[in-house]
Amino acid sequence: MNVIKSGAFLQQCFSVHPLSLSLKLVTPPERIGVVCTNCRMKHRLTLRQMADPATQQSDSPTEGLEALATCAQTHPEDVRISLVDVVNDSVEFRCRPCRRTHLLTIGQFETQQS
Repeated sequence: MNVIKSGAFLQQCFSVHPLSLSLKLVTPPERIGVVCTNCRMKHRLTLRQMADPATQQSDSPTEGLEALATCAQTHPEDVRISLVDVVNDSVEFRCRPCRRTHLLTIGQFETQQS
């Protein structure tokens, strides 16, 4: 299988069918896996930095990713992507029950089709 190192496919999935994107894997300190059930693409994100949008301060990537992992384990169906910006290499996840936003600066985007 070919691995494409571009955020364009994740951005396209988000633009066309955002509700088909599901957070499937959070592996601290730096890996996030997102699956698109509509086009059967797997997106792997490598975290560079994580910030709290409310305070505009950077969290420790490990601490921030552990908070996202907790949300993903506790209520996975409620954690959704709310922003994909490949120009600034950022992806934002929102957890509806916790009312928490996780803003990630991505070091590398990778996509492969199932």
